[in-house]
This record gives sequence, C-alpha cells and structure tokens, in this order.
Amino acid sequence: FNLESVYKAVVSTQSTGAGLSFEVAEGGFLDVDVTLRDPNGGVLYSANQETEGRFRFSASVGGNYVFCFSNAMSTVTPKVLKFKMIVIAPKEADSSDMSEEDKKIKSMIGDLRNQLREVKEEQDYMEIRDTAHSEINKNTNRRVVIWAFFEFALLLCMTLGQIYYIKRFFEVRRVI
Repeated sequence: FNLESVYKAVVSTQSTGAGLSFEVAEGGFLDVDVTLRDPNGGVLYSANQETEGRFRFSASVGGNYVFCFSNAMSTVTPKVLKFKMIVIAPKEADSSDMSEEDKKIKSMIGDLRNQLREVKEEQDYMEIRDTAHSEINKNTNRRVVIWAFFEFALLLCMTLGQIYYIKRFFEVRRVI
C-alpha cells in the first residue's frame, strides 16, 4: 500500500477476546503507523513507525473494530504488510450436569486449543520473518558474488599489466 489502508473485523459479542498482529515484510525502512479503534470510535491501540507488533484486547462492545495502517510518513516507498486479526470466541457456559472430571477435561481441551492457536500465530510470525530475512540473504549473496567477479577481473588485469611491465623491463634493446 502507498498511503493508508483500513480494515474491519466484526466482533459479535462483548467480552470476546481479539488480537491484531502485523509485520512489514518489505519496503523502505519497514515501518508503518497503526491504529485500532472500537465500534464507538475510541482508540484501543496506536503506534507510530512500527515494524511489527502484537496487540490483544477484550472486546468491550460488539460491533466493527477498525484497524488502519498508514504509510503517510513515507509515501515514496510502497510497503508490503502482512497482518492477522484474530477473534477468539467466548467460552461456552459450563453444563451443570457434567461431572467434575469432565469439566477438568473440557477446561484442559480449551487450554490446549488456546495454546495451539498461539503456536500457530508464532509459526505464522516466524514464516513472515523467514521470508523477509531470506530476501535480505539473497540480496547480500548476490552482491558478494558480483564483488568477487569484480575482484577477479581487477586481479587479472593487474597480473597481465605486471607481466607486460616486467617483460619490457628485461627486454634487451640494441641500436644498430
């Protein structure tokens, strides 16, 4: 995006957990401004010139949560931004007819689900970072190869020049 992009996430009920994670993959100094607003227009999260970030919140009201990414400070360079908005469904009410052991198992399953989601988020984050860093690695490798060829050509020219100079130095000239 070049200047500003706005996205919306719908949270149906209050007390639903939600989160926003983002990272600038390429472009300029890899920084953007980000703002997250609730349905009433209140600012939940705001940051300037961030390269990456994660923010979690508990929805106070249901409705459209708006998040805006801005590139206003660097309009010359377009940026590639990868982001993810996560809406976590509220826990279901416990059934009173369940045994204590069943409630523990249900709670453990819920905890495992949350931990698995967090692992998936971390994996996505690492994949984005891997992509960005592999591009930097490829670019650096290309520059090293070009510099090595330049050094080779320079050394070859110097070697041929020295051979020519030494050959002329020991050449015997006779005047007849």
